[in-house]
Amino acid sequence: MSNKMLMSKVADPYASALLNLASSTNTLDTITSDINDLLELFDSNENLVGYLRNPMYSKSSKKEVLEKVIAPLYFNENTVRFLMVLLDRSRIDLLESIAEKYLQMVYDFAEIKIAQVSSAIPLTPDQELDLISRLRNRTGAKEIKLVTNVDASLLGGLKVQIGSNVIDLSLKGQLRELATKLDTNLF
Repeated sequence: MSNKMLMSKVADPYASALLNLASSTNTLDTITSDINDLLELFDSNENLVGYLRNPMYSKSSKKEVLEKVIAPLYFNENTVRFLMVLLDRSRIDLLESIAEKYLQMVYDFAEIKIAQVSSAIPLTPDQELDLISRLRNRTGAKEIKLVTNVDASLLGGLKVQIGSNVIDLSLKGQLRELATKLDTNLF
């Protein structure tokens, strides 16, 4: 079993428990916002992550440091309690995996689909709204969350991926399709 699969097996129950807690206490929006902030905090602060993962430091000192770091963020008390449970159980090193799984569960729970969008040039806000509307109609999702990036190699147009489904409306994709048709028609 790969390390990633093992981490997922351990992270899933924690993510599920956090979702149940958020749902049962009507704090889904707040805790989801906290989790996004935590991912950003961990992503931008390698020293904090290294400290929390280091087995040489006591759990109580880790709790003190974490409480000081998150105090200005005004997290929901359930989020703070959840973090302390992860520290107590020496699972804080799985926070990113747990957070990503939790967010995916929230999106599934709220019927939110994540669309990875690559475009040759940045999309305007109007284009993003139009794309969200079209994708909502196509997928039946209540909400679409766009994760956009610019990929000049597409030459023009855009490429959208939702789960395993890919919609390639790029000029590069159309040229590739045309080339394939020409190859098959010649032989």
